[in-house]
Amino acid sequence: MPYLRFTYPLNNVLFNTGLVHMAMLVVFMIASMFDHRQVLGINLWIKPIKFALSIAIYCFTWAWIITYLPSVTVQRDFAWFTAVALLFEMVAISSQAAFGRQSHFNVSTPYSSVLFGLMGIVILLQTLFALYVGILFFGVSSSALSPAMLWAIRLGIIISCVFALQGGYMGSKLSHTVGATDGGAGLPVLNWSRAAGDLRIAHFVGLHALQVIPLLVALLGITSAAPVIVFSTGYFVLTSALFYQALLGRPLF
Repeated sequence: MPYLRFTYPLNNVLFNTGLVHMAMLVVFMIASMFDHRQVLGINLWIKPIKFALSIAIYCFTWAWIITYLPSVTVQRDFAWFTAVALLFEMVAISSQAAFGRQSHFNVSTPYSSVLFGLMGIVILLQTLFALYVGILFFGVSSSALSPAMLWAIRLGIIISCVFALQGGYMGSKLSHTVGATDGGAGLPVLNWSRAAGDLRIAHFVGLHALQVIPLLVALLGITSAAPVIVFSTGYFVLTSALFYQALLGRPLF
C-alpha cells in the first residue's frame, strides 16, 4: 500500500497551516474545559474544535494532492489563497465563540452580519479555486500515481466541492435544520439533529470525499480506475440522498 507512505513531497504552506490548526484544536479543547458557556445548547467551543480539526485534515490532504499538479504557479497560488482563507474563517469562528456569539447565520448586529458575509465570500472563492484545480487534474497524467489514485483525486475534489457549495444554501436560509429551529437535541459530538432534517450531514459526508476516496484506494490497493469511478458515483448518490432526506425534514436517526 504505497500511498499510505506519502510523507513527501508535501506543500509546506498547506502542511504548516494544518499544523497551526492542530495547535488551535488543542487550545480550544483546553478552553472548553474551563469555559462552560453555551451557544445553541452546546459548549460554545465545540464548533471551533470541529472546524479546527476539519480544516487541519483538509490542509494536510491538499498538501499532498497539490504537489501532483504540474503547474508550480497554480500550486503556489492555491496554497497561499487556501491558507489565508481558512485562517480567516477560523479566526472569525473562534473570535465569535470567545464573545459568546454564533459565527454562522448570525445577522443580529451589523458586525456579525458583515463577518458572516465575508466568511461566505471567502469560502466560496476558495471552493471555486479548488474546483478549478480539480478540473485541471483531468489533464494530469502522473507516472507517480496509479490510474485509480488519479481518479480518486479527481472525483474526490469534485464531490467535495459540490457539497461544499451546499453551504451556500444553508447560508441563504440562515439555518442548517429543516423542520425545526437550530439548537435542538442532537447526536453526541457531531450534534446533528435527532428531531428534524439536518443539512450539515450531507455537507460533512460530501466534503470528506476528498479523504475517503483516496484512502479507500490506498487501503485496498486498487490500481485500476473503474472500481474508483463506480464507488465515487455511489458515494455521490448516497450523499445526495442524505441531502434530499434533510430537505424533507427527516432526521438521520
